[in-house]
Amino acid sequence: MPSTFHQFTVFRAGEDQSVRKSLAFFGGGWWKVARSHLPSVRSRLLLLTLVLLLPALAAAGLLVYAGYRHDRHEVEKHLQETTRALSLVVDRQFGQAEALLWALSTSPQLLDKDYAAFDVRARAAIRIPGAWVSVADDRGQVVNTLLPPGSPLPIIESKDHRKGLTVGMVRVSNLFTGFVAKRFAVGIDTLVTTRDGSELYITVNMLAETVSRILADQGLPPTWIGTIVDRNGTVVARSRDADRFVSKPATPDTLTRIQASLGQGAYESVSLDGVPTLLALSRSPGSGWSTIVAVPRSEITAAAWRSALYLALAGGLLLALGVVMAWQVGRSIAGPVKGLASLAQHVGRGEPITAPASGLVEIDRVGDALALASTQLLEADRRQKLLIDELNHRVKNTLATVQSLAWQAARPGVPPQAAQERFQQRLLALSRTHNLLNETLWEGASLRSLLDAEFEPYAAQSPQTRLNGPEVDLPARLAVVLGMAFHELTTNAVKYGALARASGRVQVDWKVDESGEGAVLTLDWCELGGPVLEAQPSPGFGSRLLQQTITHELAGQLDIRFEREGVCCTIIVPVGSKERQAA
Repeated sequence: MPSTFHQFTVFRAGEDQSVRKSLAFFGGGWWKVARSHLPSVRSRLLLLTLVLLLPALAAAGLLVYAGYRHDRHEVEKHLQETTRALSLVVDRQFGQAEALLWALSTSPQLLDKDYAAFDVRARAAIRIPGAWVSVADDRGQVVNTLLPPGSPLPIIESKDHRKGLTVGMVRVSNLFTGFVAKRFAVGIDTLVTTRDGSELYITVNMLAETVSRILADQGLPPTWIGTIVDRNGTVVARSRDADRFVSKPATPDTLTRIQASLGQGAYESVSLDGVPTLLALSRSPGSGWSTIVAVPRSEITAAAWRSALYLALAGGLLLALGVVMAWQVGRSIAGPVKGLASLAQHVGRGEPITAPASGLVEIDRVGDALALASTQLLEADRRQKLLIDELNHRVKNTLATVQSLAWQAARPGVPPQAAQERFQQRLLALSRTHNLLNETLWEGASLRSLLDAEFEPYAAQSPQTRLNGPEVDLPARLAVVLGMAFHELTTNAVKYGALARASGRVQVDWKVDESGEGAVLTLDWCELGGPVLEAQPSPGFGSRLLQQTITHELAGQLDIRFEREGVCCTIIVPVGSKERQAA
């Protein structure tokens, strides 16, 4: 039999309740509690560690508990098998004594009351160590092999030990103290009828030590307790401390089960010497005696508590390691996040920033986005300042242009109504150019769009206008001035030139050439099929406006020719880089 059993830890009822409360917490509104009471990254990482580790430990504990229950069941089964085997050994010992009793009870010497001859035969037949045979009639003992032959024998007046015994019936007695041996013994007895009709009481007696040797021969582990009790529940033999407990009654719970004639079972108890035990009991149906094998509960739970201790130490170590790792990871996240907050403050103050690498992809992405936002904000501020400065300059230029238009329109000799009409038309032309510039946030305007805007009221999308040239994006300042120039040329063509006739047309060609100082725009305006000019017209306000704006404001060149079929005009102005202007 094994001396130790590897068991597992037992959860107490209070621990089960705590686990259930914990599971209820995690299954309920734990996230709301976490958000309100754990605002930092570190604290939430610690919570995550607990959420992952505690269920794992709880699952390990449940497995430990399930293993303990299985192993305890195996221990109980083993104890019951041991008690049944021990009960069979005791019955076999009693069977040997019963066989000797039957053999002697039928001997002719006994039936003829030849006690001397029977004494010799009985002494020769005894093979059981520590056993002897006694015979008694109504007056007292007549044979006792424990004494030398011919020794005086005791007179027994009490007949209580014969109560319930009939002729031919064999009975195993309870523990008693022998009249002659003066020691604890047990007997297998019966009544025999002699030839003269009298009854003799014959017994095969055994010392209690003989029964104790049965326990010793089983080789029970030193910590185990084997016990044999009679029908009254009196201890007959015990593997430990037999001198103290033989002839003492068994424990109260064992007595209760014996008195209830319990056949077998396993239960927890406390031994006679106060040791908590797990024991199994088996009752012999023949003798009515019971055998008990008990194991100290501390021996069963020692390995279990050791496993629980190891589990607790491992859980504590894992928990501490998880807390340390969560703290370190939280710090590695919290540091870069604080750095992002500092970068955001610099961005708010309009300062340029450079996001250092943090080792975290998400943090680095946010840092790069902040750096890009900082650059964009600085560029937006620069552009806003430039736009404000440009706006101030353009407002001044626009006011100067309006002032010049008003002065030219109101020259002496010009009727007020005509002056007002000219002034209004030129303001509308200026407004159209401004509208085009507003569409591009005053970044510039396309040359073709300026021409389309001027021709739209008169000959847009008609064979009367032909535009030929590359795409050219004009800066705002050039767009305003050229828009005014195209308005003057278009107005003149509508009133006096090619657009005044259905057969007339306007051909506009332009190109961009690279020069030493940058790109140069060359634009040719030519009217064909218009009224025939008989004489050169005198220069008017439009001619002077073109001359002033092209040559003075744009530092360009202007060549106006009054051909026979209409006006031809060549405008040459610098426009900057050719790569920026030509599409």
